[in-house]
Amino acid sequence: MVPARVSDGEPVSAREREAERRIQKARCGAANGLIFPGVGQACQGRAGESAVLGGLATAELATAVGVAVHEDRGWAGFEHPAAAIPLVAVQDLWLIGYADAYYEEQRARRMRYVPQEKLSELVVAPFNPRVLSSTDVWVGIPLMVAAGVGVSVLAGEPMDTKHAGDDPNLFGRTVDRAWGYPAAGAVGVAVFTHVAMGEEMTFRGLIQSSMAREMDETSGWAGASLAFGALHATNVPSMPRNERERYLFIGVPFITMVGSYMGLSYRWNRYSLSAPIAIHFWYDLLLSAAYFAADPTSSPLSARVVVPF
Repeated sequence: MVPARVSDGEPVSAREREAERRIQKARCGAANGLIFPGVGQACQGRAGESAVLGGLATAELATAVGVAVHEDRGWAGFEHPAAAIPLVAVQDLWLIGYADAYYEEQRARRMRYVPQEKLSELVVAPFNPRVLSSTDVWVGIPLMVAAGVGVSVLAGEPMDTKHAGDDPNLFGRTVDRAWGYPAAGAVGVAVFTHVAMGEEMTFRGLIQSSMAREMDETSGWAGASLAFGALHATNVPSMPRNERERYLFIGVPFITMVGSYMGLSYRWNRYSLSAPIAIHFWYDLLLSAAYFAADPTSSPLSARVVVPF
């Protein structure tokens, strides 16, 4: 994990000096990253990162459009899981690309509380032994997953184990379990890597750090945690009416609590994003895996996807 500078008295890092040299030669600003993933990195002369982000986004967008427009049964729509899941990934790539380019400008200006990690370091953070050995990470992950299962049951989503061990349903088709389970795991790893990076780079790296600079560290933590919960409350209109009240009064407060823990981890690790990204990734993956294992015939990989964030 690479710590950020939290006071103006700390020495300037090598990454900040590198960012300053790069931004002096930049052809355009980080705001151009909102045009499409990878554009911000191209502006800054970071061809490798630009190609990876742009290529992934193009492939995922093409997959979503291809499924929606030309599926075996005709028009499938963007709510079909094989279209909706790539769209979620593209959405997160947009956040990742913009945040990363914006961090580079902030590092060049030697601002406090700015994450110092490269994208390549954040991608592997959930599998990095040094990150996983941090107490807040290895203790927090199982506690949060257990709490997530408990809150889901309380909110009216008990685990149905009648189909445990059956051949899974992937994207509307029942497939052989011999390859269906590994395929589902691979999709989960890819999607939750996008989600963990996109959300943590936004809520912790942008919002919490910005509020810490403008006010203080505690206000930054509280504000970003509340923003994390509030944004998830916008899922309500896409939910069935009979689920909305439980989600608002049970789900959203719990999501806010989860976000507050990841914000604490961010702060405890001197504003390194690796720890909260690892926690977020494993929380999402393990919780989803538990429900998938309980009922592989009904999951976000097989059912209609209506919650985009």
